[in-house]
Amino acid sequence: MNADHPRALDRLPLRALLVFEAAARHLNMVRAAVELGMTQGAVSRQIRALEDRLHEQLFRRGPRGLVLTEAGDLLSDYVVRGFSELSTGLYRIGQPRRPTTLAVSCSRTFALRVLAPRIGSFIRAHSWIDLRIDSHRYYTPLDRSDADLAIRLGDGKSWSEPVILPLTRETMFPVCAPALLRDPMPDPTAFLRGEVLLHYAERPYWATWLHAAGLDPALGRVGPRFDETALALAAAEAGQGVAMARSSHVAQAIAEGRLVRPFDVVHDDGAGYFIATTALAQRRSTTQAFIGWCRRALCDGTVAEP
Repeated sequence: MNADHPRALDRLPLRALLVFEAAARHLNMVRAAVELGMTQGAVSRQIRALEDRLHEQLFRRGPRGLVLTEAGDLLSDYVVRGFSELSTGLYRIGQPRRPTTLAVSCSRTFALRVLAPRIGSFIRAHSWIDLRIDSHRYYTPLDRSDADLAIRLGDGKSWSEPVILPLTRETMFPVCAPALLRDPMPDPTAFLRGEVLLHYAERPYWATWLHAAGLDPALGRVGPRFDETALALAAAEAGQGVAMARSSHVAQAIAEGRLVRPFDVVHDDGAGYFIATTALAQRRSTTQAFIGWCRRALCDGTVAEP
């Protein structure tokens, strides 16, 4: 849609098009005038004004009355379809609306830590959408799932979907319950040696952060390993140790005082959350509503620019 579209709508000759539709349907000016409650002369003037605007003749006289020209036949097709769409829209607006299903696929940690605590605001604003959250541990292409869109962690370059939209920029850092942080600025080595380090079993997050912080990698070799990041973060909130966290997973917990950052050092591994979808799904109003809500409401200020 170009920038002149709103002005073009202002100049749209709706009255003349309505008169033209009636005349094209009846192929008779008199019957069109009766239907519209106008005089035959008024109908003729509207048709002439439309022809002058388009620089095309829309009707010609045939042996049995009016006949549409090629331009008139083309315009009639567009006008009939346009008025039909408007009529359907006006009818549907006045009817009770059924919920429209939107299926979203994401990791269980993202569902638990990011979506679940905030999803009420989306439902309140979009009550006609029947939202389904499908959480999982591993990546599944959309063409092999029932999801309309997926929220994934990565670099945004390695997936097969045609539409990839940035959602968050992620950094990583340690977090713990406030009760563990007896000194507001603890010595990192002494603090970590005295606490249980909580690990995500599938990624060496502690090792990469310790390297970025210039600390001894041996500090991160001991501690329970969880197969879900959400479990390690739940243990950290319960005061059971120090976990490595992604910024979006703990933004709300930090804001609410359930978790704190014992150190300022962060590690950027180049990953972020992205929305993956198809061109068809992206055009749906439900998908657009969810994407817009994600960018406005999720991750407490870490939302990436599109």
